[in-house]
Amino acid sequence: MRKPLRFLHTADLHLDSPFKGMANVPKRLFQQMVNSTFQAFDRLIETAITYQVDFVLMVGDLFDEEARSLKAQMKVRQGLEKLHQHNIDVFISFGNHDHLGGTFFHMDYPENVHFFQSEQVTSIPFYQEGMHVANIYGFSYENRAVYEEKVNEYVTTNEPIYHIGILHGSLSTNQEHDVYAPFRLTDFRDSHMDYWALGHIHKREELMTSPPVVYPGNIQGRHINEPGEKGVYVIDVKDNYCEKLFVPTQAFRFESLELDLTDCTSIDEVEVRLQHQKETVRSTIGSALIRFSIKINQTSIPHIDKQVTQELQDLLNEMEEFEQDWMWIEKIKVEKMQSWTKEELKRSNHFIGELVRVFEHDRSWIESLTELTDHREFRKLLEPLSDDELSEIKDEAEELLLEELMKE
Repeated sequence: MRKPLRFLHTADLHLDSPFKGMANVPKRLFQQMVNSTFQAFDRLIETAITYQVDFVLMVGDLFDEEARSLKAQMKVRQGLEKLHQHNIDVFISFGNHDHLGGTFFHMDYPENVHFFQSEQVTSIPFYQEGMHVANIYGFSYENRAVYEEKVNEYVTTNEPIYHIGILHGSLSTNQEHDVYAPFRLTDFRDSHMDYWALGHIHKREELMTSPPVVYPGNIQGRHINEPGEKGVYVIDVKDNYCEKLFVPTQAFRFESLELDLTDCTSIDEVEVRLQHQKETVRSTIGSALIRFSIKINQTSIPHIDKQVTQELQDLLNEMEEFEQDWMWIEKIKVEKMQSWTKEELKRSNHFIGELVRVFEHDRSWIESLTELTDHREFRKLLEPLSDDELSEIKDEAEELLLEELMKE
C-alpha cells in the first residue's frame, strides 16, 4: 500500500497582469486590481502551509508576460523561500506566456524548487522522509507555442509509487482558446498516471475522474469573462483514491448578473432594484466588479438609452472606491422588450428582414474590426477581444440599427 500524499495544484497565476481596459475604474480601485494577482499568490502560499501539503505543482504561466517583471520574480522567490521554511517542495513548469525563450532575471532559488527546463517530457522524483514516493512528469514551453501532442511522451516507470503528470495545454477540439499541446480525453485513459494536473484554461474543470484530469483555473480573475471564485486545489491521494478540495484565493471577483426588471415602471424603480441587488452581492461575496444585464419594458420606460444607463451606472458607483468591500459596476447592458422580435423580422420579405439575415450569416465585419484590434496602439490598451466580446459588439450594433429603422 502506498503512503497517502497531499499536494496543492495551481496554474495560470499570471502575476503582474496589467488589467488592460479598466480606464474608467478609479485609481484607488485600479491599484487594488493590479495588486490582486500578488494577493492571490500570497493566499496560495498560505494555503499550502495551512494544509501542510507535501508539495506544490505550478503548471505554467506563473508570469503574465514572456518579459517577466522583476517585481513578479522577486515575489515568486519570496513565496518559494517561505515554502522551503515549511519543508514543502515545489515543481514548476512554464507555459506559453512565460516560456523559456522569454527574458528574465537570473535568481537563486532554494533547494525545494524543481523546474522543468526543456520541452522534452522528463520526470523529477519526490522523496518523503528519505523514501522515493512519487514521480512528477512534465515539460516547459521553449517558445510561445507548442503545437505537438505531448501526452504520449509521458511514460511512467514500473515503480510502485505515485505518478503525476503536469501539462499546460488544451483539448484539440477547444474553440474558445488558443490550442497548445493538444490532447484528446482518450489519450489519458491508458497513461498509468494517478493524477493529471493541467494548466492553460482559466476555468475550473474536471475533464475525467479515472484518472483525475483537472484544471484548477487561474488564481485571480482578470476580466469580466473570467467570473466567479478563483483558487487552487488541495489534492489527497491514497492508492487509487483521490479527493479534491477547492480553496479560493481571489482578492476580488468578476461577476455578470442578469435581472428581469420588466415589471419596473420608472427609472427610479430600476435604480432601487439595482442598488438592492448590488448590496445583496456585496454581503455574499465581498469586493467585485460586476456587469448587469437588465431586461426592461420599453413601453413603461421608453427613453432609456446609453446616456441614461451611463448616468445610472455613475450614480450607483458613487463612493464605491472608498468601501472596504467595493462593488464597481463595469457596465449596465439593457435588453429592451420590443413590440417585434428578430425572428419575426427575419421571416419577413422587406429590407429589414434581409438585414437581419445578413447580420446572422455575414462575418466580413470581423475583418473590418480586426484592422482596429490588431493595431499596435490598441494592443497596448486592451486585451485581444474574445469571441463573446466580438459577438456582443455585433449584437449591440444590430440592436441599435434595428431600433432606428423600426422607428420609421
